[in-house]
Amino acid sequence: MSIVLLVIALICAVNWLKWKIAAKAMIHYMVKNGYKYPDNADMKSSCEKVIRHMLRRDRR
Repeated sequence: MSIVLLVIALICAVNWLKWKIAAKAMIHYMVKNGYKYPDNADMKSSCEKVIRHMLRRDRR
């Protein structure tokens, strides 16, 4: 049982690390190319759009 939990924890850790690297790479790219940071209204709008897309059943 503990081996199964260890494997699950390792899979989660690897996926978290991949997500963290991808997010930091995107931020680095945006800063390097002079893109402005989103303000609160932009972030709210973007989050709402992403959430609606994730909850949609038909993801075409």
